[in-house]
Amino acid sequence: MNPRPLPLEARALPRVGLLGNPSDLYGGAVIAFTFDGFRARVRLARAAGAGDAQSLAVDWPAAAALDPFTLEGLPRLAAAALRRLAARFPGARPEAGERIRLHAATDIPRQVGLAGSSAVIVASLRALAAWQGRELAPLELAELALAAETEELGIVAGPQDRVAQAFEGLVHMEFHETPWRVTELDPALLPPALVAWDPSPGRDSGAVHNDVRARWEAGDAEVRGVMAELGVLVAEGLECLRSGDHRRLRELVDANFDLRARIFPIDARHRRLVELGRAAGAGTKFCGSGGAVLCVVEEPDELARVEAAFSEAGFPALRVP
Repeated sequence: MNPRPLPLEARALPRVGLLGNPSDLYGGAVIAFTFDGFRARVRLARAAGAGDAQSLAVDWPAAAALDPFTLEGLPRLAAAALRRLAARFPGARPEAGERIRLHAATDIPRQVGLAGSSAVIVASLRALAAWQGRELAPLELAELALAAETEELGIVAGPQDRVAQAFEGLVHMEFHETPWRVTELDPALLPPALVAWDPSPGRDSGAVHNDVRARWEAGDAEVRGVMAELGVLVAEGLECLRSGDHRRLRELVDANFDLRARIFPIDARHRRLVELGRAAGAGTKFCGSGGAVLCVVEEPDELARVEAAFSEAGFPALRVP
C-alpha cells in the first residue's frame, strides 16, 4: 500500500449488538452489525498553527512517550491509537520538522452503547495507517483498536465492537479461541429494525463491566451460566437469520436482554427504553452496555408503531441498518 498524501480522512461506524453481547468479553460468540446513521471521522493534515482542543499533534518518533491521560475527550482516544500503531510500525514517515495534526469528530451519541469511543479509535488507526502506507487487515485493525482501549487506556472491553467496525456490515464472531473466528453475513438477512436511545449520556461501558468481570474471574456460577446460555442463543439466532425466521429472532432478542438483566444492574431510564419497545410489539435489547436499544419486528410496517412509542416518550429513534 502506497502512503496517501495529506490531507486525508477516515471514518468508522456505530455498532449494534444483535445477539450474544456482552459474552464477547468472556470468550463467547456474538452477532453484530454496523449502520451508517452516524459516523466518527478523523482528518490528518499538515498543521499551520497550534490546533484546537479536538486535535492531536502527531509526532511518530515520540509516540511512545505520549501520555493519553494528559489529554481529554477525542484526542485521548486518538493518542491511544497513535501509540499502538507507532509501536506496531516504529519507522517514521514524516520528514524532519513536518508538523501533522489529527482532527477527530463524531456525531455518534455518547455513552449509549453504540461503540462511539472505539469508532474514534478505529477511524484514527485507519487514517494513521493510510498516511504511513500500511494496509491493516480487518482483524489486525480490530486487535490494535482493542489494545488501544484496554492496554493504553485501561478500559474493560471485549473485541466485539472493534471487529464489527473493522469488517462493517453484519458479522458473526466467535472468541473462544485465537485467532478469532469471523463470518461476514449478508445484511439483507436482518429483520426490520430500529435503534432508539436516551440522549442523556450514561456510564462508561468499561465501568458497567467491572463488577461482572470480577465475578467471572472468580468463577461465579451465575455469570458463567448466563454466558453459556448466550452462546446457545447466538447459535439459534444465526439459523434464524439464515432461514428468515423473524418471529423466533424477535423472541431471542428479548431473551438476550433478560439474560443480561440477571447479572448486570439495569438503569431505570434504560429499562424504560426496553419496556417501550416491547409494549409496542418489538423484541428489544440493549445495543451495547445500555442507553440505546435495538428493536426488531417481523414486518416493516410494524416499525411505525414502535417509532411512535419512542417519539411520544421523548426518545429519538432511527431505522437501521
